[in-house]
Amino acid sequence: MISTRLAAPAEIDAAAEVWRLANIARGKVPSEERIARVHTKLTADDALVVVAVDDGLLVGMALAEPGLADDGAGPPAPGLCHISMVFVHPDHWGKAIGQQLLTAIASYAGRDGYAVLQLWTGESNERAQRLYRRAGFNLTGRTKQLATGELVLHLNCPAAADRLGA
Repeated sequence: MISTRLAAPAEIDAAAEVWRLANIARGKVPSEERIARVHTKLTADDALVVVAVDDGLLVGMALAEPGLADDGAGPPAPGLCHISMVFVHPDHWGKAIGQQLLTAIASYAGRDGYAVLQLWTGESNERAQRLYRRAGFNLTGRTKQLATGELVLHLNCPAAADRLGA
């Protein structure tokens, strides 16, 4: 049975490994520099890291952090929680673990006083878009183009855990 909970400090490396393996499976091999940046984000004081565990094995991870105004360039936006990562080990794809991670993030974010969850996802990432829609996220109509040329879509939803099917 899969359970979710806040990550313990000793689980950060395993969470980062899930992120790395999921990216490799998607054909996006991360550089050593990117791996180091992700580790820094996962260990930040304001990081909300949730893990999914199956019989003692870490099989999924999600990272949320305070949302910033001006699409991340401004100061913290009161009540806004930004979900920057939701990843599941490739051997466990298709088991609704992403949904469980989002439900847990919504619950912890609501407990911490956040009112709104937001995230960005690639326009071409149909699998993630399906997950987010099932989890109650809605497209806001905002888009932006990354330096790579990829178009990303903005989605949000209330931080209430019951909104995400908890």
